[in-house]
Amino acid sequence: MKQKKLWGGRFAQAPSSLMVRIGESISFDRELYKQDIKGSISHSRMLKKIGILTNEEQKKIERGLLQIREEITSGTFVFKMEDEDIHMSVETRLTELLGDLGKKLHTARSRNDQVSQDVRLYLKDEIREILVLMKRLLDTWVAKAENNVDVMIPGYTHLQIAQPIRASHYFLSHFWANVRDFEDFWSAYERSDELVLGSGALAGVNYETDREFLKTDLGLNKVSENSIDAVSQRDHILKFLFASSQFYIHASRFCEEVILFSSQEFSYFKLPDSLTTGSSIMPQKKNPDVAELIRGKSGRVIGGLNHIFLMMKGTPFAYNRDFQEDKIPLFDCVKQMKLGLEGITEMVEGVQIFPANALRSLRAGFSTATDLADWLVFQKKIPFRTSHEIVGELVKVCSEKGWDLFSIPTAERAKVNPVLAEPGYEESIALETSCDKKNVYGGTARKRQMEQLRAAKRKIKEFEKKINIVFKGTKN
Repeated sequence: MKQKKLWGGRFAQAPSSLMVRIGESISFDRELYKQDIKGSISHSRMLKKIGILTNEEQKKIERGLLQIREEITSGTFVFKMEDEDIHMSVETRLTELLGDLGKKLHTARSRNDQVSQDVRLYLKDEIREILVLMKRLLDTWVAKAENNVDVMIPGYTHLQIAQPIRASHYFLSHFWANVRDFEDFWSAYERSDELVLGSGALAGVNYETDREFLKTDLGLNKVSENSIDAVSQRDHILKFLFASSQFYIHASRFCEEVILFSSQEFSYFKLPDSLTTGSSIMPQKKNPDVAELIRGKSGRVIGGLNHIFLMMKGTPFAYNRDFQEDKIPLFDCVKQMKLGLEGITEMVEGVQIFPANALRSLRAGFSTATDLADWLVFQKKIPFRTSHEIVGELVKVCSEKGWDLFSIPTAERAKVNPVLAEPGYEESIALETSCDKKNVYGGTARKRQMEQLRAAKRKIKEFEKKINIVFKGTKN
């Protein structure tokens, strides 16, 4: 005889094999067991408070739920496909342990508000860990920048050498991108920090549910305003997946730079052996696999965001079974976020810079041509468009003859324009001088880099306080 469903009272036939297989989510939503049990314990306490459960009944239910949590944690719990999801798996087992008392737990709630609450609790737990990993990455960017303030590397636009920059400026550019990522994950945390229990299936429940009690007992910050909205929206998941996708775009761009700059043609960077692999056929190869894998995972995470967008766009109010599919990309994204953060952090810590190779490219790439044009404007009072043309002609001659701005003979410069042979030319094209002339807030001048490092450290201190706040209110 087939097991009767907890919801099967009005059905004359049991679900078909197909319905069981297509409808089950226990194969993946078991990930929510801690949050499901945590929410159920609070719900049982609330039921006692409003007189549905006696004190003794509530204690038995709580002990039973804690036993089930231990069984799942230890691996002795037997998940059955016919139980459909984590909620019914826990409730079925509780009924096995407590008999009819276990059936009282679902009073005044629906699986609709139950799963919505579980996922919000899950996101809070996972985002806490992600914020810690993100803060470690921010610390690593700052340390790398601080150790390379006086190293000059090429800055690029269109993947063509543009102007010299301090390596610290480069590393801090990624730091500030990840600052925004931290802030977006913090916003996703706040979006999830909400009580939706009490919303029922969509209209609320027929009991005097004490939602303020549940909010406090679960350590949540606010109570949802509208029961339909509470069970029918997945904005908290979208916000998390967007923050994750944005992080992976930032990470993927850095990975692409590491892959390029560690190639033989560039040779600015070198990854440690621990983050590379060899070739099965070419013994000389040292492949930047960690960077390539993270770059590849970016599509996986962004695809998860698109999954939820497309899943949600055609669903009418309120809850729809489509929503079951939201957890697959969510759970995968959480795992990829943790891996990606660890990977990027190790790459930043381990990457080695070769200043001599960067200097070679800076000279060969005419990186201070703009500085020379500006010298003609400031010192020789030549209109910028004219100075731009003069320097462009000089670069053309250098390219044809195999010179750079530093090696072209003075007499050859004079042939282009006599003003290029006058004193001050060499100083105008000096790499460090070029950097330090960019003395604007946020620029690559040494003074501004030290200023930016101080700002970065203040930002990290601000984030430390936020992390302390989210861990301070954590309950088991």
